[in-house]
This record gives sequence, structure tokens and C-alpha cells, in this order.
Amino acid sequence: MSVLLDIDPLTGAVETMHYDHATKGLTITRTENVDAILDANQASFNDSGQAWRGLDNDFWHAARIPLTTLWAWFQEFNASRGPGDKVHDPFTSHPEWDAFVYGRLNCSDFRKLKTAPVNV
Repeated sequence: MSVLLDIDPLTGAVETMHYDHATKGLTITRTENVDAILDANQASFNDSGQAWRGLDNDFWHAARIPLTTLWAWFQEFNASRGPGDKVHDPFTSHPEWDAFVYGRLNCSDFRKLKTAPVNV
């Protein structure tokens, strides 16, 4: 039996809980439809006018990352770190966290997150 826990009004992400009586296991699942983000990224990536460069070519819009993906990366990044070494905010600049995210964005596995044909 699945139970709806939450629907995020900003992202549309849905959290559900499932309890398996046979194994007595509890699973909480978060799903998010990111098709609109990926479509916008592809349109920007293929833009021949290169609007992603910014007005003065001084600020490049390089990627759009769904919050669910960013949170998964953040948990993976902190999983191997000790309690005193954990990063507590994914939106604050931290050299190792920044390098982790840039590495992910430059990896071909995550190319659909990029909005421009550049290396971050």
C-alpha cells in the first residue's frame, strides 16, 4: 500500500511511502517530472543565437539542474565524508563541492543538464 506524503508546489515532486507487510520494509520515494527542464536545456544548447552567453558575454548560463538531482548529488558527495567535513549547504560555494558538481556537468552522462556547449 502506498501513501502520498507530499507534493512540492514549486517542483511538482511527489513523495510517497510504501510499507511492505511481508518484509516489514518501509520505502519513501521522491519522483519529479523533469521533462520541461531537459527540453529547455536542449533548446538553449541548440540556440544558434547563443543567448546563453548573456548580454555582454560576461555571464554564461551553463546548466539547469533539477533540485531532486542536485539533492542526490549532495547526498552522494557527503556520504563518504566525516561528520566534521560535511558540506551543509549545496548553494554555498565550497571548493570540493564545486569541483564535484563541475565534474558531473562535464561528464557525458549528464549532458542533458547543460544549456551551453561549454566545459564548466
